[in-house]
Amino acid sequence: MQIAIVLITLAVTFVLMAMEITTPNAIILCALAFLMLIGILSPDDALEGFANDGLATIGLMYIIAYSIAKSNVITRFFDHVLGNGKSEKRSLLRLLTTVSLFSPFMNNTPIVSTLTPMVQKWCRKKHLSISKFLIPLSYITILSGLITVIGTSTNLVAQGLLSKYHLQQFGFFDFAVIGIPITIVGGLYLLTIGYKILPNYKRSNVDNVMQSPNDYLIEMSVNSEFPHLNQTINAAGLRNLDHVFLVAINRDGQPIVPVSDDLTVKAGDKLYFTGSVKEVNDLLQIPGLQPSHEKIDMVDVTNDHAHIVELSIPDSSSLVNQTVKSANSRDVYGGVIVAIHRDSAKLTGQIGQINLKAGDDLVAITTNEPEQLKAMKDLHVFDERLAKSNKKSYKDFLPILLLMAAIIVSTMGIVDLFVALSAVCVVLFLTKCITVQDVPRAVDMNVLLLVASSYGLGLAMSNVGADKYIAKSLTLVTGAANPILYMFLLYFITNFLTALLSNAAALSLMFPVVVSAAKYMNLPVMMLAMLITIAATADFSTPIGYQTNLIVYGPGHYKFTDYFKVGIPLNLICMVICVFTSYYMYVIV
Repeated sequence: MQIAIVLITLAVTFVLMAMEITTPNAIILCALAFLMLIGILSPDDALEGFANDGLATIGLMYIIAYSIAKSNVITRFFDHVLGNGKSEKRSLLRLLTTVSLFSPFMNNTPIVSTLTPMVQKWCRKKHLSISKFLIPLSYITILSGLITVIGTSTNLVAQGLLSKYHLQQFGFFDFAVIGIPITIVGGLYLLTIGYKILPNYKRSNVDNVMQSPNDYLIEMSVNSEFPHLNQTINAAGLRNLDHVFLVAINRDGQPIVPVSDDLTVKAGDKLYFTGSVKEVNDLLQIPGLQPSHEKIDMVDVTNDHAHIVELSIPDSSSLVNQTVKSANSRDVYGGVIVAIHRDSAKLTGQIGQINLKAGDDLVAITTNEPEQLKAMKDLHVFDERLAKSNKKSYKDFLPILLLMAAIIVSTMGIVDLFVALSAVCVVLFLTKCITVQDVPRAVDMNVLLLVASSYGLGLAMSNVGADKYIAKSLTLVTGAANPILYMFLLYFITNFLTALLSNAAALSLMFPVVVSAAKYMNLPVMMLAMLITIAATADFSTPIGYQTNLIVYGPGHYKFTDYFKVGIPLNLICMVICVFTSYYMYVIV
């Protein structure tokens, strides 16, 4: 009976997460609360995931990776790596090769979020297709991140789970036996078949707005017949219109962005609303508003202080499932949203009433300074006009040197990896390479909370024997004497769960299953642990399968189906290499 309750609870959890009713963290915490209420989990069991050394190691890696990205040394280096752009394929080869050398030694999410705007700017400058570069950039960081134990957060979650189950932990380069061939074969696929399948998009959403502003904005002039002259925007009824939103006002040649509610309307003002020609009828019903029949000049809407930027919403953002209006972007983010693109298509209707989703690509006009934009945790900012400092100091290279030292001493067994990374963070704080204020920006608490709470669900399966039940049930499909087929099934299930949930949640749920499966099938538990760790990471079939896929989703103008076309063959390549290589290394040899 208890097994049925746990499995039904997990099934409901999966469905609710797939439906995106609320955040994954909230759903999993509700599941834990229910399991505690009926006595399957004790409070200590539910909270045990929070006392996880793998969890703490992920947090430290976030801090170190942030300090490296903050120095701009990576973007300066990769600007040289990409070269002159005369051959798109050669530049892509140089990018993928170089990234695959960096990614095994630092968290891949900061690498992609740092390089995406740089690659975007470079492609525009060289008139090359941005969509040919960004998915390969994301995929190669995932592939090469599988070479070391710190290359992905999933590998570190696996370390914590091994510790909790009192099993031997992975060595620093244990994943390399699978990670290196996967990276090489996957890289060749991305440069050949994948390159041909990828779409050919060159213009960004900012370019679209700048070049065709009338598709996004409506210009209206205020004349003397307007009945609310010298009244505030609120009193004039211009703030809460049904289908359009007031973005900016141009008064005497000077744009006012964003428009505050208490600003007064004057004769001669030019008003700019989000919307298209189809929505202009709403505004024509207001006496005293005269439509413009000429192409809108974006100079009238933007200036040095109010500039246009492209933003993307990560899956960990607090903006997910909020409306634009409830997010209060004017006050919180210092700007107004001009357009929202989802699955490469522009969303229509009242922008303020649109529910935001992870992966949405926004075009906004903001008055925030570059440093303020970079500090926004709920949004990834892509803006080629944000200048980076050319000043160089020891702070540019110190985080990289310290990380290399930590890797060396931990690999040699002198100190534990967690201790080495802790020491690195202490030095970074003392040398002011990173500040206390940087920590909440650097550490993704949503990921850490998801990892910690997911562990409790896995423990619930172990407490009632659901893990053993699932492990035995899988043999009905494969047969007890067929370990290769059994491994393929474990990999597929984990990979499928990753596409629906998240890599950390999928790994935490499948881990107790493979611990039981190792005993039941008489297979090395380390082999199966490595198998599902890679399966939980190497999902390329959807933009939500891994954080880096979502980062490039909007800026690359990709459709959901682009990930299917390019990613599913890569999923299969990784599965075949992983199963046969791990079986050969752990069983045959």
